[in-house]
Order: sequence, then structure tokens, then C-alpha cells
Amino acid sequence: MAGSILLVHADADVRHLVASACSDLSVSLMLAETLDVACQAIETSPPDVVLLDMGPPEGAGLTMLVELRARWPRLCAVLIAERARSDQAIEAIKHGAIDYLLKPLRREDLTHHLSNALRISHDMTVPTVYESSDRDQPVDRIVGQSPAIHEVFKLIGLIAPRDVNVLITGESGTGKELVARAIYHHSRRKDRPFLAVNCAAIPETLLESELFGHEKGAFTGADIRRIGKFEQCSSGTLLLDEIGDLPLPTQAKLLRVLQDGTFQRLGGSETIHCDVRILASTNQPVEQMIAERRFRQDLFYRLKVASIHLPSLRDRDVDVVLLAHYFVRRFNPEIGSSVQKFSPEVISAFLSYPWPGNVRELENVIKASLVVARGSVFQLEFLPEQIRACSRGAAPGPQLPSPTSPLDSREGDLRGLCTRLLDHEQFHGQLYERVVGSAEREVIRACLAHANGQLAPAARLLGITRTTLRKKMRELNIRVHRSVSE
Repeated sequence: MAGSILLVHADADVRHLVASACSDLSVSLMLAETLDVACQAIETSPPDVVLLDMGPPEGAGLTMLVELRARWPRLCAVLIAERARSDQAIEAIKHGAIDYLLKPLRREDLTHHLSNALRISHDMTVPTVYESSDRDQPVDRIVGQSPAIHEVFKLIGLIAPRDVNVLITGESGTGKELVARAIYHHSRRKDRPFLAVNCAAIPETLLESELFGHEKGAFTGADIRRIGKFEQCSSGTLLLDEIGDLPLPTQAKLLRVLQDGTFQRLGGSETIHCDVRILASTNQPVEQMIAERRFRQDLFYRLKVASIHLPSLRDRDVDVVLLAHYFVRRFNPEIGSSVQKFSPEVISAFLSYPWPGNVRELENVIKASLVVARGSVFQLEFLPEQIRACSRGAAPGPQLPSPTSPLDSREGDLRGLCTRLLDHEQFHGQLYERVVGSAEREVIRACLAHANGQLAPAARLLGITRTTLRKKMRELNIRVHRSVSE
């Protein structure tokens, strides 16, 4: 994990422990004894995370936090305290600290908290841009040139500056969190906190506490008051990932926050006001969940003031190839490989494979393949078996199906085909299916040949959607071969 951490005003034991955690995370550590030295370090080489010791003297770290955040509003800061004081913790969170740790610190716990802080800092400071941006900049990219992804680009541009809640839908692995961060970085709240909560990864019993916080003694193990994500994210943006997994009682409490901006901590009676923009994402059919009474309809409409649907990778045509080149460029330095281009067989396999795991699956496949890659050309043998099979299943050579090619060695015209099928009892009961399948195969091949293998024009000729065309091609084992280089 790349990054840097600045440790300010800490004793020798804390310095030693933080150095060990930084070693575990492979991040660099800078030290500063005073506020002035810390400011100079931040000016010279901005760290990803600043660690502040709360004392002695009492409250010194909180004073430093206020002054540092006044100069750098997006500074990602974590405070370390000698003992639990709820008022101090609340003040720290109110002034922008993303975490509040108590001594004594355990190495594994500190490593975990610093890893989360580095991720949050990355989300808040590293912008998400489109592929046309400077490739040497440290950014996360939304890569694509297909019409489907260009519609997403336009929606981000329209929605981001408007301070409304957004529902982002799409299959798993399509990049919903990347789109959420793009909305944040182009919004009026870009200088305020951005936090993400995975509703599916947190147990139902702890999720309400994670979002809204809890009072001391609210439940077994609640030894101190805890500040939830809504208070931490005040005036900022909160991403609720996998919102479809939110339990119904928590949905009711979230609805109240969206309606009047107020909530109560778990086990508390104090009404807390907050101003948070909600970005929600899900890969589940929310409308169906509403019909099954597993998701509140009123909450759905509160979340879906604006919406963005991300297309699956199989509906993005040549974006598969663009993404493959992008991931190779990204992982080459990390893995130590030197791949520069793809063989035609690899391109054919990429375009034929349905990518059920979408962009996330493609990223993992490229990374795993580069580990075993040799030379500067990405060969078919580097790919997993299920993807290699897509290339082997197609006829060799860069050719398109011909509109005049026969259905197979025994199929000519449809009447002759019907006659031959009727002559064999084993085909009785299958006549309709076989004849219709043959006709579908022939008309699709003809339209593909007429459109030079381009799916969108072929789909328009057929009068069907591109998704339906892809499905039919998979069912009928029709493949288009082409060679695409960067």
C-alpha cells in the first residue's frame, strides 16, 4: 500500500509502534514534534494521514487538529488519546478527525485503523477522472469510449454539482463506488469529508451503531460513547454501498434523517442534526424488493432523487479492450512485467467472453495473468482456462460470417430442412425449435456481415437491442473475430 503518514507530538513508545504499523503497510513515516514543524512538513510533502497525540499537555492534539484543518480542510487526521473522554472524542470528530484511538495501542489494531485511514484519504484526495485525462496523474480512471459509458459521463456531469441524493445501480463489479467518488470530486462538497459504508459487510446488530453511533451502555460491550458515520461526515458526502442489504428498522431511521436531517444515537435521547449528502448503490432489483416488502418505497424515492445505472461490461463493446490495456499499464510496474500489446487471439477471447464479474473480474484476470506473463506480448496461454475456451470455441482467422454461407453441411433452404427433419423420427417434437434456430442463426450472420462485425449497427438492422443480440450469439455459438491493437 503506497502512502505516507505524519506523526505529530508523540512519545517514544507511540513512535515505535507507529513505525512498526507503517512497516506492515509499506508506507513511509514522517515525524514532527511541534505544530510549526508539522505545517512545514505538510507544505513540503503532503502526507496521506496525520496522526496527532492528544497530550500532554491536555488537549494539545485537539488544538493542533483545529489549526491544521483550518489551513487544509481535506486533511485526513487521526487522534490518539491517553484515556476515553466522550466530550473530547465528540469535539475531535466535529472538527474533522476521522478516527479517535485510545492507548495502549496494539500493533494489529493500529495497522487496521491506519489502513482504513489511508483508504479514506485516498477517496477524499485522489480524484476520479475520465480516460482522456493525463495518464501520469495519480488518479482513478473511469475508462471507456462506448456510447453506454458516455451516457454515464454525462449524467455525472449533470448530477454532481446539484446537491441531491443519488441512487447508483448496476451489476456487481461495474464500478459503482468509482462513480460515487467521481460525483463527490465534482460536487460542491469536495472539500468536506467523504466516507463509504458497506451495508452488506457489517452485521445487522452493529450497522445502526456504525451509522448513527451509540451511547455508553447502549448494549453489551458499549463501554464508551461512539460517534457514527453521519456525525463524522457532517457537511460531507456519505456512500451507502449495497443499500439493498439495509435492515428494515435501520431503513426507518435512515428515512427520518433524509426527511428532516435529525437522528438519535443508539440508546440515546438527544436529537442530533446533520447535513449529509447521500449516495447509495446497489446491485439488487429494488423495485422487486419493494413489491416483496423487503425495502421501503418511501425510502427508495428519497434516495432516488437522481439515478445512474451502470451498464455491464458485456454491453460496452470495445471498452473491454481499452480497460485491458489500462490495467496492463497500471499493473506492469507493480508486478514487474513488461507487456506492451495483446495477441489477436487474446483480443478475440476478451470480446467473446461474457464477463459475469464485469470490470472487477477483468482487473483480477489481467493482474493474475501478468504474474505468469513472459515477454512483451500478452499471449492466450496466460489467461485462465474459461477465457481461453472462448477463443478456441470460435473458427480460426480474422473473418466475419458470410451471409451466403450454408447453415451447416446438411442445411440448405428451410423447406428442405423441414423435409429432412420430418424423415427422422428422433427429430419429431423438435421441428419448430430446430428450424427457428437455423433461421435465427442465418439472419444474424447476414446482418453481422453487412455491418462488418459491429454489434450496434447489426442490432439496429435486426430491430433488437445489443444485449439481446449478444445473448442470441452466445446461444447460437456465433462469434465475430477481429484484431484490435492499442
